Amino acid sequence: MSLTTTTDRPKMVAVFAGSELIFSQELPAGNYLATSHTVISDEDENAFVGALDPADLDPLPVQGTWLEKDAIYSYEGAALMVRQSHYRTEHNPADVPALFIVYREDVEGLDWIVGESVSVGTVRVYDGVTYRCLQAHVTQSDWAPPAVPALWAVYNPVTTDEWAPGVAYTIGDIVTYDGPEYECRQSHTSQVGWEPPNVLALWLPL
Repeated sequence: MSLTTTTDRPKMVAVFAGSELIFSQELPAGNYLATSHTVISDEDENAFVGALDPADLDPLPVQGTWLEKDAIYSYEGAALMVRQSHYRTEHNPADVPALFIVYREDVEGLDWIVGESVSVGTVRVYDGVTYRCLQAHVTQSDWAPPAVPALWAVYNPVTTDEWAPGVAYTIGDIVTYDGPEYECRQSHTSQVGWEPPNVLALWLPL
């Protein structure tokens, strides 16, 4: 069983048998959930949608059907959540991020798409270049990685543990610099002048 709370959204409870969704429902305001099952609180829409198996969901209805906010459907093998109530249009959900949250498993090597909820550290490929997400957001057509360096940085996987400029580091990365080791405290793209001993807000000496 998992309990999901989302900002400005009702609490949702979902019960699974293994990976099979038994049921999910909205919890009334003030409802107290008492259970012996593990309860997980999660503020992230994407995590909730990602916990669902698209095979257990109803398919996205045809054009002209009324869709309620927070309803969840399967579409082309993926799970998606309705972001705002509307009549279903002819558009692909990935092309209208204002209307849908599209979930894809967070693995490297996937192409960047419109309408996906991405988190810090998500890696996507755009025009043959690999990028790492710097700020959580929902992708949209005018926010392609090269156009928004505040959201995406070119990702060059670290092949050595020696610190280097121009690398997208994430929290927990460990590097060495002139001998001592440092752990990344904030995700960032390194640059000259930001060597670990010079910016302890970014690097924790080990």
